[in-house]
Amino acid sequence: MKKTKVIAIMNEKGGCAKTTTATALAYVLSKQGKKTVLIDFDGQANSTLLMGVKNPNTLEVTISTLLNCIIAEEPLPALESYLVKTNCGVDLIPSNSQLFSLERNLAGVDFREYMLREYVDTIKNQYDYAIIDCMPQVGTPMVNAMMCADSLIVPTQAEILSAQGLQELVKHYAKIKRAGNPELEIEGILITMDNKNTIVSNQIKEMIDSTYGGKLLVFETRIPRTIKVAEAAMYGQTICEYMPNNKAAIAYQNFVKELTL
Repeated sequence: MKKTKVIAIMNEKGGCAKTTTATALAYVLSKQGKKTVLIDFDGQANSTLLMGVKNPNTLEVTISTLLNCIIAEEPLPALESYLVKTNCGVDLIPSNSQLFSLERNLAGVDFREYMLREYVDTIKNQYDYAIIDCMPQVGTPMVNAMMCADSLIVPTQAEILSAQGLQELVKHYAKIKRAGNPELEIEGILITMDNKNTIVSNQIKEMIDSTYGGKLLVFETRIPRTIKVAEAAMYGQTICEYMPNNKAAIAYQNFVKELTL
């Protein structure tokens, strides 16, 4: 059976390039010949949009539908009936706004922390990597992602409030590792939206290194800020597909090399 690595891209704060990182990572791994599935686990459906789906709310089957099947103990639809085959080679399990009701749907469900894991177990032997783009909030969905994943990548914007938010995520990670998923690891902290020419950005890097260095890996690669990331999103593409020679795309290539060494 194929050994699939499940990586959750997670931060409890929004606006930290979580989706940009998830889609870029999936894209680069796919281009390296790794069979990769991207699971959009955020009701904003930004990964779904970046993978070229123009109107996620018209989709009949999404990750929300699939988890509702798991909750109700109903048979899952055939994978080929809902899997989105993207132009960039990544397989996509899409999302839409229905996922915002997941917390409510899980209330009172036995073993509710394991619903995502139960679903992923049905597909993961077909892939080398499963990348989960997580919603930026604390709650049962976040616990589901941690219970499902082998490892976490934590993108954080090169700003003080984003960096300070890491502390709560690390606390929650430690609880899940201790009580529910002892194999879970944090691959590392990825600094995004970086501008090395500013004093603040360099101070944030030093602060993260001093706080977590030696305890958690802080990736040497830093993803620079560039307007081209937002421009790529307008065309429903990840930055690595839209403009491979852009400085952020090159940085993501270097990040994946660092990750897979």
